[in-house]
Amino acid sequence: MKTEKIILYIILGLLIFNLLKMQCSTPKSTEIPKISIVRDTIWQTKTDTFKVQTTNYKTVYVNKDNVNEISDTKPKDTEDSKVLKAKAYRDTLSNDDIDIFSYNLVDGNLLDSQLGYKLKVPREITVTKTIEHPKTYKSGLYLFSEVGGNTSAFNNLSLGLQYNRKGKWFVSYRTNFNDLQQTTHNVGVGLRLFK
Repeated sequence: MKTEKIILYIILGLLIFNLLKMQCSTPKSTEIPKISIVRDTIWQTKTDTFKVQTTNYKTVYVNKDNVNEISDTKPKDTEDSKVLKAKAYRDTLSNDDIDIFSYNLVDGNLLDSQLGYKLKVPREITVTKTIEHPKTYKSGLYLFSEVGGNTSAFNNLSLGLQYNRKGKWFVSYRTNFNDLQQTTHNVGVGLRLFK
């Protein structure tokens, strides 16, 4: 009996110590949501084979001395020895990321060749936002009942009502129906000790 009282006093002492410790300490604000933003603009490397178009060409006339002077028709006022008949090949390779342009001027030998490109800006940027909200407790009104007894009799029957305020504290009312002529009424108050 004496050891039970000592254990009971130790438990009550710990409860009172925890209550005082919680009331004296400043509450830490854990209600701020954690926000993490991940941006994804990684360029995806793609491989495309660029086959130069050799079947479709345009016949042009080129000055032998200056290959930049190109004419679609044969010039009438120049000599035949100064003008070459050549084939101009133009082709384009296009996908979502790049356009590649090729130009080749050929008369059996390669007279001129150009390769150009136009880079396309990525059209889609994926932004992932993760917002973690703190756990919220809701207030509620609860109806409860208790059944029980001891080793000699199973005679405890009670009905109660409890209001819980966002998981922080509660108030309860309970009626015990052990003896119907003399019902007992209990009022309880509780406070959350640990998170």
